[in-house]
Amino acid sequence: MTLMLLGDSLSAGNLGIPYSRYLSFSADSRIANHGIDGDTLRGVLLRIENALNSDKPDAVLLGIGGNDILLPKMAARGGTWTAFVEEMIASGAVPTSDPEEFETLFARLIRVSADAKPERIIVTTIPPLGENLESPWNRLRENLNRRIRRVAAAAGKDENPAVRLADTANAFEEVLRQRTVRSDWFFGDPKDFITDKRRMRREKGAVMLSEERGLYLTMDGVHFNERGAELFAGVVNKTFALRSG
Repeated sequence: MTLMLLGDSLSAGNLGIPYSRYLSFSADSRIANHGIDGDTLRGVLLRIENALNSDKPDAVLLGIGGNDILLPKMAARGGTWTAFVEEMIASGAVPTSDPEEFETLFARLIRVSADAKPERIIVTTIPPLGENLESPWNRLRENLNRRIRRVAAAAGKDENPAVRLADTANAFEEVLRQRTVRSDWFFGDPKDFITDKRRMRREKGAVMLSEERGLYLTMDGVHFNERGAELFAGVVNKTFALRSG
């Protein structure tokens, strides 16, 4: 069986701990990872048909949307963020800031995936952007997640193959709400990505960064530590195990 991952840095696994490490499938399964750091919903739509045609997956996991919120907010900071976001956009990662348009494009993403006739399509919601659930970024995320859930529910009724929702956002929120103190720490400069990758290699990994910053599921507010990666994969594993119909 071939499972295709289509999404951003959370799927790519270059920053933090990859959730693919904890996916539970048969020994002869293959993961075709098409996650790209910084990608957006439009970016995935630009490349999904080529990816599907090249790998012909039995199952597709769609995980995208965080950067549609983050990139405009990063650009608004100015300074080094402006050049960083411009580079992302030039590569095809154009953010969709209008929620209604986002919903329309997400529905299209599922339809294109279904056209390749995989046995299963798994749709994930957007995990928290920073571990403070009350932040403005997370309020925007909640809006997009409502739309992702709605689109996935409609597709699950009408589309063939089976579309299933892995509500990863809900799982993360449940864990974070049980924390008496939630850190506001969030990466502050594009160089943080490079610095963190180096520190993970020479020190004690992602959990070390989490503890230093008062974080629990992520190492920088977005990218998973071991706890977060295992939690995300666990939701996917349970969803994948559900039978169609």
